[in-house]
Amino acid sequence: MVRRTRVEMEETRAALLATARKVFTERGFADTSMDDLTAQAGFTRGALYHHFGDKKGLLAAVVEQV
Repeated sequence: MVRRTRVEMEETRAALLATARKVFTERGFADTSMDDLTAQAGFTRGALYHHFGDKKGLLAAVVEQV
């Protein structure tokens, strides 16, 4: 297992947020799969789970950011 630095973790989180914001805007929450979202961001579902818990947690973070 590779350990990530805090900076790398924050970059991953920011990239997931930016991608989610774009994809949710284009497709809507319901029509966005976690697999599509993480593939576009270039990360695994595990990264999404680690940072946000689930897709609803990611949506909440996007809404908070806006």
